[in-house]
Amino acid sequence: MSTNKNASIELKTINDFNDDLLLYTRKEMIPKAPLRGSFAVQERAQYPCLDEVTASRRDYYKISFFSKGTGVFTMGEDRYEIDGPTLLFINPFELKTWRATSDVQEGYFCLFTDLLFESQPSHPENLLQHPLLQMGAKAVFKLTDEQSEYLQSIFRQLLREYHENAAFKQEAILIYLKLLMLEGKRLSAQVQQPNRPMSAAQILAHRFTDKLEKQFPIEYSHNQVSLKTAKEFAQVLNTHPNHLNACVKQATGRTVSEHIRQRMLLEARLLLMHTDWQIAEIAWCLGFEDPGNFTHFFKNHSGVAPHIYRVH
Repeated sequence: MSTNKNASIELKTINDFNDDLLLYTRKEMIPKAPLRGSFAVQERAQYPCLDEVTASRRDYYKISFFSKGTGVFTMGEDRYEIDGPTLLFINPFELKTWRATSDVQEGYFCLFTDLLFESQPSHPENLLQHPLLQMGAKAVFKLTDEQSEYLQSIFRQLLREYHENAAFKQEAILIYLKLLMLEGKRLSAQVQQPNRPMSAAQILAHRFTDKLEKQFPIEYSHNQVSLKTAKEFAQVLNTHPNHLNACVKQATGRTVSEHIRQRMLLEARLLLMHTDWQIAEIAWCLGFEDPGNFTHFFKNHSGVAPHIYRVH
């Protein structure tokens, strides 16, 4: 796409983005971000990008997910033709342009600045240091249908948190951002090392972690995880539990049970913080037929009972 090199480079801010929404929404805009001007997430169909965006910079980071639509995107010296499910990580440092080539533009996007992290200085991982958000990063990824469905579920959760003023809202947003970043790392590893042979243990460990992660997030109270134990995972992976555990431990440094426990615990915390489901319902969704067993599990690994965690 040609650009006028003599034209000035426009700087767009996250507050400009929020102000722009007022131009084509009839309802009053109520700030939903954890901190004003620090985070926003929207559906592309509802708040589409302009058909053409000339060379510009931003004061915010952006993760953009296309589920449908085509267009031409440039960042720095790289040019990408977007066609179908695609995930983009966009930093504020490099020049960008965009030109839509189809009327249909579906998916989601989220914007965030360093202000999002100011109230949590002790947060163990500053997501702004993620390699896909740095200058020069190759951060545009074509997606399979399975990857697209998984990312849509994460964005739906982000959108829900953004539009609801629930307790621990900012913490939940950071968790879902971290999940987006994790998926970006996986996609990046596949692109950067397409021909690097994996050992049999690594292949089996990858299949296990993929099966585990694809059970989450739990979006409805009638959904229940189907795989909860090492034996159940081994059965669907056509291997012996001891062999699965040995391979996963060799490849990741953690046992199968540790992976399951940590992911179950993360989902339990999210459901306690951001739903009004009864604890018995959450227990059932996570595969605990007896709510007492769930309470024991949660207290043993979190230090507090589920109902105490929820109110704090």
